[in-house]
Amino acid sequence: MLFSKTEIPKGVRVYLPPQATLKREIESKLLSVFHRWGFQEIVTPTFEYYDVMALGLSEDFRDRTFKLTEQATGRVLVLRPDITPQIARVAATILKDYPKPLRFCYSSNVFRYAEPQVGRHREVYQAGVELIGLDLPEADVEMIAIAVESLMEVGLADFKIAVSQVEFLRGLLEQLQLPKDAERQVQLALHKKDGSALDRFMEVFRLNSGARDMLLALPNLFGGEEVLSQAGRVVNNPRSERALQNLQTVYDMLKVYELESFVLLDLSEIRGFDYYTGIVFEAFTANLGYEICSGGRYDHMIGRFGEECPSTGFAIDIEKLHMALERQGALQPRTQADFLIMDFKPDKQDALRIAKELRQRGYRVARDIIRRDLDGSLSYAQRMGIARGIVLGTPGLQPHEALLKDLQRGWERVVPIGGLIALIESLGRQASFSQSTHFAR
Repeated sequence: MLFSKTEIPKGVRVYLPPQATLKREIESKLLSVFHRWGFQEIVTPTFEYYDVMALGLSEDFRDRTFKLTEQATGRVLVLRPDITPQIARVAATILKDYPKPLRFCYSSNVFRYAEPQVGRHREVYQAGVELIGLDLPEADVEMIAIAVESLMEVGLADFKIAVSQVEFLRGLLEQLQLPKDAERQVQLALHKKDGSALDRFMEVFRLNSGARDMLLALPNLFGGEEVLSQAGRVVNNPRSERALQNLQTVYDMLKVYELESFVLLDLSEIRGFDYYTGIVFEAFTANLGYEICSGGRYDHMIGRFGEECPSTGFAIDIEKLHMALERQGALQPRTQADFLIMDFKPDKQDALRIAKELRQRGYRVARDIIRRDLDGSLSYAQRMGIARGIVLGTPGLQPHEALLKDLQRGWERVVPIGGLIALIESLGRQASFSQSTHFAR
């Protein structure tokens, strides 16, 4: 069978420089925000025993896992499809006697079978937080606040957080007393905000006028705080009413946090309907057709591994966030190095000392240690997008002199080696350092 030497499985990708650098910078900034809010990083195994992991997975997730067999025991292993169940297991077992709340954050990859398409991969990079042991509305508000601050930290503009409460819809469906398959049809129609599908459904099941009014109102329960009063006029069951009260409390707290301008309410949202237990939310932006971040309350997850414990959290999809930032023009790729030292002197002492001093000051410095002429070295530096070159030992330079070249702006200056560092510091790290490098694919 013929195969290409560059072929990789569908649904995964290689991050070349400088995209790998940008990915790491995004992850680093997100973790920095999480740490500022008092969350500690946790690292979980890449693969686990399937029968243990399955306790925390929905049927959909179980069907989308990548499985393998442990040779020594024959037990089925699974590449983690989600990090939250792993953290739930740790909280319910290893840390069951630790004082609550537990605050965990992570940045890692998960593996899910999916048909590859734009915005969907089989290896997904995530960064997120889990807050375990609090059932108060302010815990939900804190999750939304951290999500907003995280997206702002990386430079994302013009995004919104859609917030819902899954108990609202559960109460409504309970009130309608529909068969399970009919409930699923309603959920799918609401997910697509498909009013015509709801119309057809109501004709088939011969719903009374009150039920029809409730269902038809749902796709329009999207917007600002006025949605809460609109929803209150639609339903009259205790479960939905409690959900609206909870959502009102959360929204009032979001106003205290001064975050209401980022928030939209969407009571027809059904994402994670079988998983979440209260407040749910997702972040989206106009230049991307799918959510960047999603999360919510999952009070029954930890109970699958031990005692019940209220929990909430969210995860940010690094690849989708990267795409949104790229389309927004907010990314400034960094080059391989700030300086390339091209040294033609037999004695390398000056070059080594300059490189060491610059690195100690935080600059990224590469030495061109291959044997080639100056033109070849300069061509390499420009091809790699390196901002500046330092030349030593060429004709026209005295032994105590260096040539500092700005390879992007075209200027150069001869300077005594002893004054080179001071000159560089006076010029500072120019914006020209951010020019990107283009690799052939």
